[in-house]
Amino acid sequence: MSSEKIIIRLKDLVGRTDSQIYLIIGPPGSGKERFALQYLVDGLAEKNNGVFLTTDSFPSEIIDKMKQLGIDPSTYISAKQLQFIDVFSYRTGESVKDNGLTVDNIRELTSISVIIKKLIDANDKLTLVMNTISTISIYNSEIAILDFIQAQVARLKQRNHSGVIVAQQGMMNEKVIQGIKAIVDGVIEFQSITNEKGVSQKRLRVEFAPKIRKSGWINLY
Repeated sequence: MSSEKIIIRLKDLVGRTDSQIYLIIGPPGSGKERFALQYLVDGLAEKNNGVFLTTDSFPSEIIDKMKQLGIDPSTYISAKQLQFIDVFSYRTGESVKDNGLTVDNIRELTSISVIIKKLIDANDKLTLVMNTISTISIYNSEIAILDFIQAQVARLKQRNHSGVIVAQQGMMNEKVIQGIKAIVDGVIEFQSITNEKGVSQKRLRVEFAPKIRKSGWINLY
């Protein structure tokens, strides 16, 4: 992850984000994870409780990336204001410290769902980041994925929580993506392009949302 700073945030694009769930979709390396982390950091600053479900990185790597955004999450972690659902570490084959938020098989959607439900029920003003649903989709059926997402979105909205679901473009069946789009409140699309000067740029746009404050393609950095 580069040292570039986010200059556009979800709240800049859509205004109010509480009690809303967004799908973030784009190709690898287009800035989705950094954008999602900034969303999480903004929620923590607003006294929200944060949960990061990680399928592609160790929690320690996510913590390092948060530090690159200028925030040391250790205080939030100590206070359990920030927690990680670890669906990655088991792949190393090593013994993983189990604090009740570690899943030892990405195919166990029921186990993941139970953990999310406990956190949803136990916290007020929860901000959830799921990174990524695409990795989960590799190991589970399309119907199971849609059922899983629908359940989490319904639970979050029932408790007036908020969240973002990150998806890698091209990794999931388009019917599943459309099914998720029908469930969430809005979609933010990401792109990586090379401009006329040969410089790589990351940009995003709001595909749809309850309220759009900025439309069209916007540079992320």
